[in-house]
Amino acid sequence: MPKQPSIDLSELYKPHQRQVLFHIAKERYKLFGGAFGGGKTIALVNEAIQLSLDYPGNVGYICRNELPAFRRSVLIELEKFIHPAILEQHHQTENYFKLKNGSMLFYGGLGDDRAGLARLTSMTLGWFAIDQCEETTETHFNMLAGRLRIMLPGIHYYGLLTCNPSPGWVKQKFVEQKLPDHVFIQSLPKDNPFLPPDYESGLRKIYPPEWVKSMLEGDWAALEGGNFLFRYSDLRKCVNKEILVTDNDVKWAGQDIAREGDDQSVITVRQGSNVIYTDSWAKTDLMETTGLILTKMERFNLNAQNVNLDAVGVGAGVYDRLREQKVMVNAIIAGGEPMDKEHYINSRAEMYDNLRKRFEAGTVSIPDDQDLIAQLSSIRFKIASDKKLQIVSKEEMKRTYHLKSPDRADSLALAFYEPEIKNPSIRWL
Repeated sequence: MPKQPSIDLSELYKPHQRQVLFHIAKERYKLFGGAFGGGKTIALVNEAIQLSLDYPGNVGYICRNELPAFRRSVLIELEKFIHPAILEQHHQTENYFKLKNGSMLFYGGLGDDRAGLARLTSMTLGWFAIDQCEETTETHFNMLAGRLRIMLPGIHYYGLLTCNPSPGWVKQKFVEQKLPDHVFIQSLPKDNPFLPPDYESGLRKIYPPEWVKSMLEGDWAALEGGNFLFRYSDLRKCVNKEILVTDNDVKWAGQDIAREGDDQSVITVRQGSNVIYTDSWAKTDLMETTGLILTKMERFNLNAQNVNLDAVGVGAGVYDRLREQKVMVNAIIAGGEPMDKEHYINSRAEMYDNLRKRFEAGTVSIPDDQDLIAQLSSIRFKIASDKKLQIVSKEEMKRTYHLKSPDRADSLALAFYEPEIKNPSIRWL
């Protein structure tokens, strides 16, 4: 039998101090992270690889809530850190790595990956690892914990998790209750010396205050209360969610028009429940903006009746110019009359609440766009005196909370709005 080449695997991964604490912790269930930029996924991947090396013949399952999101994040890191010297096979159809010592690393999604879940119920594991576990349910965690029963000499079982701060079962189990054999090891961007020098300062400039406290400073309570319309956990569950798209699914577009300063014009195109395209531009005049919209309508073969345009302020001029060219898109007046007059104070409230319901039901798929998610997370509501839902206006968001205009969020909400009345007249006050 040929001699296996020697390789110093420590050259591939040099953990920072908080990652070391995660690796040496002896508790069975270990949660790591609690913010952006702390090196969560890299630590998770390397801990999984090390457990596979420490116990030859070990079997583990590493996952995220959705398989597409896993492939775009965790799988890339796995392929980077599993050195060819220890790898026997990567079976991309069956979703597993087999190491030369007989250990198996299976991977998949928990949310809608029924084939993967069916296989999981028959597995006997030595470890499991859930990246971004706030996207999943406690049922998933309990199911995986029940599979930790493989019999190997001297084995120590582990359930490994990473997360961002979010209300729910993860916070309750690991932060508040502090259960026996559970540990939470926090890692913030300031703890990670391998980030770009301007990583945190750059995000502080664009994130709303709650996101700074939560995603950069690790405050688990920052996204609770405050009358936020969207739950962060609901948003994350819909990132890169795998939803079947057919040729029969209609394409819709939402076009938010920049008003001033640093505001951007944003177009979002969806097919069925899947966002398939987003683009933005700034500092363009009325004619150029109109031309860009027409170009994108032609590119995606969009029917004008399925294009919702923010027709307030500068948008009114764009709408009029499109009408001159016989392109009859839907003029949406945010402060105008809603279809459901009983529950909403205006169209903006109706539009956003309809979008919220889609996220809660998990029937929408959005890209992994941190700016979009941050903007959605910052949308606040209040209840008017007549008990109708009202969304805090852009002007109040800027004045009270010092936030930029939620252009991407508005474009998304417009794209998922399906008005019954087309082309309402615009009345000038």
